[in-house]
Amino acid sequence: MPTSLWLQSDEPRPGPRRAHTLDEIADACIRLVDAEGLPALSMRRVADTLGTSAAALYRYVSGKDDLLALIADRVAAEYDFAPLTGDVRTDVLAVAEQSRALYLRHPWMSRVQQTQLGPNAVRYLDQLVGALAPSSLDTTSTMMGVALISGWVTNFATQEGAGATVSDAGGGAEHLAAMLAHGDYPHLAALFAAAGGGASEPLDNDAAFVGGIDALLFGIAPGRK
Repeated sequence: MPTSLWLQSDEPRPGPRRAHTLDEIADACIRLVDAEGLPALSMRRVADTLGTSAAALYRYVSGKDDLLALIADRVAAEYDFAPLTGDVRTDVLAVAEQSRALYLRHPWMSRVQQTQLGPNAVRYLDQLVGALAPSSLDTTSTMMGVALISGWVTNFATQEGAGATVSDAGGGAEHLAAMLAHGDYPHLAALFAAAGGGASEPLDNDAAFVGGIDALLFGIAPGRK
């Protein structure tokens, strides 16, 4: 028997004809969470939004975990993938930039644990695997690469969504320079001395994001096209 929430939704069930689709339920969840945050998500609140009862909602999902799976996959429907070019960096960045924007639109997504992948999440996975395909990695290396890239995007966008900027990290360049002047930090001092005696050149979030992807790709697929 299929265990996927989305596959189960296609199975005939006894009782009245269903009044809602899984997408409609997911959309109601997302409206609620976008407006009030993830703690607001509950079977009763979603049922109220749909104009039904919590008991009726159990005909579609088994509980809150299913609601979380639905919203994670429904958000992934926002991806609009262009055809792959065959250039690994170009194609990975195209996916990563969309993913970054998605997490900024829905900051709560970083706290959703995806216990099962729906069709849209699998489509994201398929696109990223395709982006890495020209590197001719084996299955394990490819999936590890996907995990590393996805993790970087999630962590970066989470910090960015909270208002953090790369230039202000750790208190900013002036704070770090002051600390170096009043302590014994030989390795940091040598690094900045090599750069001209001061802190490094300012780095904006966009440059840092791309730099992180490039660094990951260097390790994942050093011979990438």
